[in-house]
Amino acid sequence: MRRWWVAAAAGVVAAGVVVAVAVWPSGEQPDLPPARARVYADFSACLLTGGQGLASPGAGPVWAGLQDASGDTGIKVSYLAAAGPATDANYRPYLTSLLQRRCDVVLTVGEPGGAVALAEAPGHPATGFVVVGDSGRQAANVSPVRVTDHVRQDVAEAVRTAAHTAGH
Repeated sequence: MRRWWVAAAAGVVAAGVVVAVAVWPSGEQPDLPPARARVYADFSACLLTGGQGLASPGAGPVWAGLQDASGDTGIKVSYLAAAGPATDANYRPYLTSLLQRRCDVVLTVGEPGGAVALAEAPGHPATGFVVVGDSGRQAANVSPVRVTDHVRQDVAEAVRTAAHTAGH
C-alpha cells in the first residue's frame, strides 16, 4: 500500500513540473496591438461655435481643418458651443472660457464670434485668434480666413502656422 502512495505522490509532482514548464514565461514579449494613446503637443486650438455646435453654419469645414492640423502636428483641438442667442453679450463668456482654458489659438466662425474675438484679441496678445468670415477690423494677433471653397485648408494652415510660430 505504501508503494501506491509513493507512486501517486511522484505522479503529482511530475504533473506539477509539466504544468509549471508549460506556463512559465519564456522571456519573449507577446505581440501586443499598438497603443491607442496619442501623444499631443503642448499646444491647443479651440473653436467657438454657435448653439448647434459643429452643425452650426460654417463650423464643419473649420472643424475638419482643425482635425487636419492636429493629425500632422499633434496639437490638441476642441470646440465649445455658445448656447443661447447669437449676440456679442452672449458669446463673450464663452470666448472668455476658452481664454481661461489657456487655448493657444481661438477660432471663431461668422458673427458674433468674429466681433467678440476682435474685441478681445488686443487684451490677450499671447493668444492667437483665427476669425473665419468677413471682418473689417484687424488686430496684430488675429489671422483672418475668408470663407471660400478652401476654408478647410486655410484654417489648417493658419493653425499650423500659429503652432510653428509658437515653437511647437
